[in-house]
Amino acid sequence: MIETLDKIIADEHLGWDKTLTDQKQQFVVQLDSKIIEDLVKRRNELDKLNEIDLPLLKNKILDFRKEILLDGVGLFIIDGTCLKKFSLKEKISIYTLITKILGELIIQNTQQEKIVEIKDVGKSMKTGGRYHETKEGGSHHTDSPQWKNVPDYLGLFCVRNAKKGGTNLFLSAYTIHNRIFKERKDLLHTFYEKFHFDKRGEFKDGESPTVFEPIFEFKDERLHFRYLRNYIDAGHDIQNEPLSQNQKEALTYLDNLMRRDEMIMRYDLKPDDMVFSDNHRVVHGRIAFDDYDDENLKRLMLRTWIKDKMYEKN
Repeated sequence: MIETLDKIIADEHLGWDKTLTDQKQQFVVQLDSKIIEDLVKRRNELDKLNEIDLPLLKNKILDFRKEILLDGVGLFIIDGTCLKKFSLKEKISIYTLITKILGELIIQNTQQEKIVEIKDVGKSMKTGGRYHETKEGGSHHTDSPQWKNVPDYLGLFCVRNAKKGGTNLFLSAYTIHNRIFKERKDLLHTFYEKFHFDKRGEFKDGESPTVFEPIFEFKDERLHFRYLRNYIDAGHDIQNEPLSQNQKEALTYLDNLMRRDEMIMRYDLKPDDMVFSDNHRVVHGRIAFDDYDDENLKRLMLRTWIKDKMYEKN
């Protein structure tokens, strides 16, 4: 029997909404002066260090993991102004060190990349492009829903902003579940059924081109959410298994629910900001953006996917 969450979750650390935008003390953090001094002293070897070489940084990031990622609102943003002393190369090394403190970096594509550039390369999801290769907005989602084992955390390092637009959007999966429970409880079971997610061509010979998994799972007293609507539509087309009317109604309701302004926490990432979020319970997206023609000015984020072997044990 499928285990489901059958009650409203009132914990505001789990079920937050738009009002979190004005409570930045809950998720915006800085690295203190002692950590920065330590990093400055080691700046010539940052790309060669492991997390154990920087105990002050390691302990602070593990505190953020415990207090914010796991027991708090599920995401923290490191204000990039604390990194102004460092070059871009050094900042990328610091970002990489932080991701490794949080867990193991996992490969994101068939090119075996562990750090992937998020930038518009002229593609569209309508023609098979992956979300991070476009300038499109909407499509609130969790990362890698087309993989059976999704990353526990998502990391983003903002290198450059777009010319216009591109605001980052965050939603709580618990708030989404609460609203469905209140408004359309008749549809809730549908989200615990399995759907096909298109792998976007990222699969080996002999593998299925889709993964078959539910949108909501409730296990070990935790809610897990997996979603990207375009990948579901494409996945069912690939498998020649049309969505039922009930499934279409449920997905349309979910999409409209996630567009409601009161559901969304908005944040404009600045260059050098780093965001880390729980990929099981924090949904994200962005506003569509217009970019510069100059490649050296275009919006650029660096993404990491992180597996935390202790995640299920906390």
